[in-house]
Amino acid sequence: MFRIQRTLIVLGLLSTAACDDATRPLPTAPNATSGPSLGTNVGGNNRRILFVSDRDAPGNFEIYSMNPDGSGVSRLTNSPEHDVAPAWSPDGKRIAFVSLRHDSFGEIYVMNADGSGVRRLTESGGIDTSPTWSKDGKRIAFVSMRNDPFGDIYTMNDDGSGVSRVTDAAGTDADPSWSPDGKQIAFVSARDGASDQTTDLYVVTLDGLQVTRLTNESVDTDVREPSWAPGGKQIAYSTAFDSGDDNILTSDVFVINIDDRQISRLTDGPGTAVQDLAPSWSPDGKQLAFISIRGGNSDIFTMNADGTGVTRLTTSAALDISPAWNR
Repeated sequence: MFRIQRTLIVLGLLSTAACDDATRPLPTAPNATSGPSLGTNVGGNNRRILFVSDRDAPGNFEIYSMNPDGSGVSRLTNSPEHDVAPAWSPDGKRIAFVSLRHDSFGEIYVMNADGSGVRRLTESGGIDTSPTWSKDGKRIAFVSMRNDPFGDIYTMNDDGSGVSRVTDAAGTDADPSWSPDGKQIAFVSARDGASDQTTDLYVVTLDGLQVTRLTNESVDTDVREPSWAPGGKQIAYSTAFDSGDDNILTSDVFVINIDDRQISRLTDGPGTAVQDLAPSWSPDGKQLAFISIRGGNSDIFTMNADGTGVTRLTTSAALDISPAWNR
């Protein structure tokens, strides 16, 4: 079944979003456009959504941005190796991302909002992935396997200096999401899971490094991809459940209220053929972008915060994954 370790290289990237290359249709002609419409993501304007796609070169993933209605698609990277896992800085002027361009393990880079000014931040002997920014834009949290083959959460300054380890426990710690107040980081972990490495949602305080478990899923269910709501009171995430039938996964999007731990399901539910995953809040907290795998292909959708108003944004025959909306 899905395991977070499988996503740490090219999938901060979401391997469950990929179907067999031999069976998926070839991409249509490139539809990315460039121009002055990029803008920046500031305030509650719900400006641009970042995403990852192999639409211009099947099997090679690059970073793109688009308007919240799916228009104005712009390609931001053009590397011979994968560029994945993008994340907006709070002021919308920079993007942190993971690239394999210089290191087959994957390292963290930053670039300007238009794709210019690429700078490498990490250079370690293990995989570095899943960047997420602090509210003040001065720090980046990320996952690294430099000291642990399963992965732990680290932070660093926005220039790559001042690396500090945040978690250090047996089992996978992955998918960090920084809280809006800058005091906590949500993440998923297999530290308390069964021998099959089942994951749950946790938060860690940066003052004291106290870890609190928020979910308690059953065996064979993974929690992943948390996204902290702009108001700080909710966390969206997805779960993957292995039915045991031909290794078929069911994945849905949920929201948990941090105060009372009440959980709401936003998408289809068990037993459906659709996989919904990788939620990302809009800046005003009224919507979520997410991936939906329908008809064997992965596309970016949006929905209201209560799960209504589902709208498809991308229609490429390629794989469109990893949406990242500014909060």
